[in-house]
Amino acid sequence: MNEKAKLPKTIINVLDNEIKQATMWLNVAQPFTTIAAILNEMNKKTFDSDLFWWINLPANQWKLIDALRYGYELEPEPRWGIKAGNCYMDAPDSWGFDNVTPKAVIDNGAYWTIKEAADEIVRLLGFGEVVDLNKEGKAYE
Repeated sequence: MNEKAKLPKTIINVLDNEIKQATMWLNVAQPFTTIAAILNEMNKKTFDSDLFWWINLPANQWKLIDALRYGYELEPEPRWGIKAGNCYMDAPDSWGFDNVTPKAVIDNGAYWTIKEAADEIVRLLGFGEVVDLNKEGKAYE
């Protein structure tokens, strides 16, 4: 599993800051001291913060440990596309579909970052399905 963990930007900002501080104070950034520092920082802030809700999910705690072990990078922004058969919507302005790859759809900017918006287009069209272009694209790599 030695691949970099993918984390949201808000978490990366906190993590980068904590690692920098831990490295300055201890001359080393150790996973448990870094996580403890993040939890301590979280306790100073409101419980409504993105950090609080993200870090309190067990799967995310493991993701954070993996990030400290193997490194981390920014997770890709959500990219939702509309697929009908073997074709993807590549022209949202005219609701046009073509037999193109998910990468072409992304390059054209023919995607939504909010899934519910793409769901609404499918509902209006009466056909098609909303797909995660980030995952669909991996099948073509």
